[in-house]
Amino acid sequence: MKKFKGEKGQMLLVVVLTMIVALTVGLSVVSRTITNLRISRQSEESQRAFQAAEAGIERTLESGAGVLSPQSLGNNAEFTTDINNLSGNAFGLNGGEIIEQDIGIDLWLSDYPNYSNQICPSSCTISLHFNTTEQSCSTGSGNNTRAGLEVVVLSGNLSSPTLTKYLFDSCTSRTLGAGNTGSGTTIDGITYQHGVSIPITNGIIARVIPFYNSVKIGVTSSAAIPVQGRIIESTGQSGETVRKVQYFSSHAQLPLEIFPYSIISQ
Repeated sequence: MKKFKGEKGQMLLVVVLTMIVALTVGLSVVSRTITNLRISRQSEESQRAFQAAEAGIERTLESGAGVLSPQSLGNNAEFTTDINNLSGNAFGLNGGEIIEQDIGIDLWLSDYPNYSNQICPSSCTISLHFNTTEQSCSTGSGNNTRAGLEVVVLSGNLSSPTLTKYLFDSCTSRTLGAGNTGSGTTIDGITYQHGVSIPITNGIIARVIPFYNSVKIGVTSSAAIPVQGRIIESTGQSGETVRKVQYFSSHAQLPLEIFPYSIISQ
């Protein structure tokens, strides 16, 4: 067979091109493998950091201690907790979380658990703020997302307290449509659409119960409101990954029988 002078050069070119393709494929496989390993490691660290943050919440609740300095869990993860009391002149009830319809939450107007230091020995006003602009009013229960409030206040002498009940409905078209004063108040980054004011004298405790819908509720007061519970923020870390978990530990809620004239709540 007759050979041409350029055949050797062509074979070399084919070999070089083959090596380039093989190298490209190999580098692509290695790069993808490294990426997958990195994603897997980050996912694992994220999971460990989240679990460490949850462990910080659990240990704080179990121990009843205050702030916990960095503690290692022995799996390349650690946590730190920070605790703040929920109290003052403006804050979100239930740690800023949603309050369930027909269940409600206690608003302590005196010190837990002995009812000492009742607020407003003369008189003052507390305001409750609820609903946001995303919530609409409708007479049909299936479409209604705007809540009303039932508030039952215990005040006066501890041996023979006075019970006062208030009903507020933010929808004027409904049967209970009364009592809304408007709001536009922003508390902890949430702007509330509606607000109501309640006079208080020698306050002991109040039960605040949403009806028609569950809702977030903020409170402002002309007098400092006692501690409602603790906000525990736990930070978990694994490698370079950090995760935070926040939990509100409230006081024990009083039995509904304490508020015998609450006709709307369950």
